[in-house]
Amino acid sequence: MSTKELSTPPVATAGAPPTEEQRTRAEVNRLKAIAIREALKEQAESESTIARPASNNTASSSSSLAPGNKRSFATMASNRTGGKGREDIAIKPARKFQKFVEYEFAKMKDTKGGFISTEDDPHSMLSAVDLQDKPAHMSLEDWAKHQLKMKLIKEKSGPYEPGLSALTMGEKEQIRCYECSSVEIDWKWYEIFKCRVCAGCKDKMPEKYSLLTKTECRNDYFLTDPELKDEELLPRIHKPNPHRSTWNNMMLYLRYQVEGFALKKWGSMENLDKEFERRNGVRKKRKDDKFRAKLKSLKNKTRVESWKRSTDNEKHEHIWGTAVTNASGESVRTCEECGFEIEELVF
Repeated sequence: MSTKELSTPPVATAGAPPTEEQRTRAEVNRLKAIAIREALKEQAESESTIARPASNNTASSSSSLAPGNKRSFATMASNRTGGKGREDIAIKPARKFQKFVEYEFAKMKDTKGGFISTEDDPHSMLSAVDLQDKPAHMSLEDWAKHQLKMKLIKEKSGPYEPGLSALTMGEKEQIRCYECSSVEIDWKWYEIFKCRVCAGCKDKMPEKYSLLTKTECRNDYFLTDPELKDEELLPRIHKPNPHRSTWNNMMLYLRYQVEGFALKKWGSMENLDKEFERRNGVRKKRKDDKFRAKLKSLKNKTRVESWKRSTDNEKHEHIWGTAVTNASGESVRTCEECGFEIEELVF
């Protein structure tokens, strides 16, 4: 035997107290078990209520009827309970359709497999898609920050808005809004259109500060393409086409500048209205002439086709002339239209 004494195993001490997460999980599992037990209990009770009236009806009908007798109409009408006692029971699908799931693809959304996309976080590194001018020593995150900074500088927004430093100028040097004399003007409009207006006045007066498309300028104010392409006459702003991204950008013009140029061109609004009526009359006359030409060609075509059908389908009826005796002594009649001859025997 070894000289070492056998040591008894250590006494098991009480475990550490459960954490907050373990207690929460145990409470959730307990509530789930209670809910499952109550659902099974309600299902068993509903099945028993359905089976009990059927058995009672069968027993009563079998006990009240003697062999060879039929039930009366009143008895049958009283036993027709319909759907009483079964309102809370949902209609269950057939067994072969229980695993069928109907998806509505119009409301489904592509979640990119759970990964964060550029649409979810446009200011992240993933939005730095323009990597052509990226320096080799700059990381992707720094390049994204640089792009964001250049965008804010270009749009004059955020910390690079000139209106924030307007208080440092004198009262006469401050650039203010035409309408309300506010310092917080739209600097992008001021650079492009040379128009000093704030965002509030733009929304309040759309009849003056709204934007017009190139098509509206051509159709409503009768401006030509060379006039609209001259940025010194009519400055414009470019925006992506909302109908399709692959189309050319929209050219938008400021309404009061377009109206002012149209007044210089046509002299007055009355002359513009007269030109509008004249062009509408010319357009209507051109449309009517086109319609009449098509109608005339259709009439001619219909007449030709009807004449062809009449000549093809109508039978020719001979108009016989008087009988003439030929050199051989036979009586001959000739059609006056087609010249067909027939011989007649005179008795």
